[in-house]
Amino acid sequence: MLTLNLISEKLKKEIKLRHIYLFIKKINLTLIIITIVVAIILLVARTILQTKFNDIVGQTTLVTKTNQGYNNKVRDINSRIDFVEKIQNDFIPWSNLLKTLAGITPKDISLNYLKINKAEQTIKIKGRAGLRESLLDLKQNMEAAAIFNSIDFPIKNILEKENINFEINAKINLANL
Repeated sequence: MLTLNLISEKLKKEIKLRHIYLFIKKINLTLIIITIVVAIILLVARTILQTKFNDIVGQTTLVTKTNQGYNNKVRDINSRIDFVEKIQNDFIPWSNLLKTLAGITPKDISLNYLKINKAEQTIKIKGRAGLRESLLDLKQNMEAAAIFNSIDFPIKNILEKENINFEINAKINLANL
């Protein structure tokens, strides 16, 4: 059998180019279809992710709004605790000073003025003593007490023998209260 090819070279080239063109056209069409499918999948995924993100933001906002009230209450409680702590840190047990002073004061001495200055850590005492010995006993008792320092005992306090109006100034050692 004999095969004859009566097609010219130019036409053979054109047929060959057509086949290549159709093949490239099919590949391009396939690539375009794949690209469109991938684009649709990505668009759907983006939409789903955006919806989920919006839901999470909405829930977080609700949680934040709910917790904001709790946060304000916690801040208020913390500020009150700080205030109470400051008061407790600044507390000085003045009752110990008064108890010590009452304990060292002889019976025939009456105190009618007591001024305590916390900033300067001083105490000023005025009163009336029945006898000079009682007043001297008070002075010695104050010197013996660890709470009082630098006792200022004016000489005019002991010039009289009985019914003495006196004034005593002293420094207070707050660490010993």
